[in-house]
Amino acid sequence: MSLIKSYLHEQMNTFTPDPRLEMLMQREQLMEDIISIITDYSDSGHICEESSDILQEVLCDAVCKNFPAQ
Repeated sequence: MSLIKSYLHEQMNTFTPDPRLEMLMQREQLMEDIISIITDYSDSGHICEESSDILQEVLCDAVCKNFPAQ
């Protein structure tokens, strides 16, 4: 194995993900899921568009409140 490949292989084996970054990515995914679910309900006529927008905002604000970036 070349010196560069050996170094990169070693770096990959010692990489530890940042838990804060992981949590922020999961928080973002949760908000995207919330928006998608509410949009599906709105598109199917179960809730009106105005209620859909309000519900998305309230739920995403709650996610941010309970999973702060700091």
